[in-house]
Amino acid sequence: MLPVYAAALCAMLFWGCSYVWSTIVFGYWNPVIVIFFRSLFSSTLLFLMLKLLRKSVKIDKKDYKMLFALAMFNPALYFLFESFGLLHSSPTVSAGIVALIPVFISIMAFFVLNERLRMWNMVGIALSFGGIWMMLINKDMAFEAKWYGIVFLFLAVASAVCYAAFIRRLSLKYNPFVIVAWQNLIGSTLFLPFFLLFGLRQLMTTPITMELVQSFLLLLIFASSLAFPFHTFVISKIGVSRASIFSNLIPVVTAIVSFFILGEMFSVYKITGIFVVVGGVFLSQIGQIKLK
Repeated sequence: MLPVYAAALCAMLFWGCSYVWSTIVFGYWNPVIVIFFRSLFSSTLLFLMLKLLRKSVKIDKKDYKMLFALAMFNPALYFLFESFGLLHSSPTVSAGIVALIPVFISIMAFFVLNERLRMWNMVGIALSFGGIWMMLINKDMAFEAKWYGIVFLFLAVASAVCYAAFIRRLSLKYNPFVIVAWQNLIGSTLFLPFFLLFGLRQLMTTPITMELVQSFLLLLIFASSLAFPFHTFVISKIGVSRASIFSNLIPVVTAIVSFFILGEMFSVYKITGIFVVVGGVFLSQIGQIKLK
């Protein structure tokens, strides 16, 4: 199981850092530009890698509809909602709300996919859920974000839950890198008209800096091209609900990276919440009592 947990931790590390990288890139380009190139670059890189490794990239015709639905929810809708949410909140708040995905995925997997939850899975989810809220709320018990930013982020959560409902079946049949390569290719095609209408002019007129290039390349390579295949691999081995629990580590990574790179301040609530989240993720992986 060591490779599975290593892949899960790498995916969460890359996604946690992605909120900081995205914040920097959004200072130059709008979300449409970023999403289009993230999807296009990732699919190109993965298809090239699969060709060099002589891996088949064929998809059965009967799975086309499911793959299109997969791409519609992620990267299309998920990245769109997440990006606009991030524009109107801090990286840590954004990552914290997105980390609520395991709660909703576990409920979906329990009822829709008939996956089994264990008692400690439930305890770990509840504990990490509480830790996330501690990270999101200031001393006056108010969110550190605009309300419409939070709405966008919860729409991203809903998209991720729908994505999880489709990815489980495909992950048992196809190589994770093949799935992500195709979903990102379809996603870039869906975003092409929006890029031409709302992104091309800004792309041509924005000065290119080393900060932009560095942050964007990190986002493309690690967050878009490596994190998704790693996470898909984890799902194929331990299921949707248990794999999604690792998402609670994302706001921890984001908070730490934001502190060092963006100068985002740590409150007592945020520091305590980080430790609570880590404890919850640990407990969620050691249960033995089956509930279904």
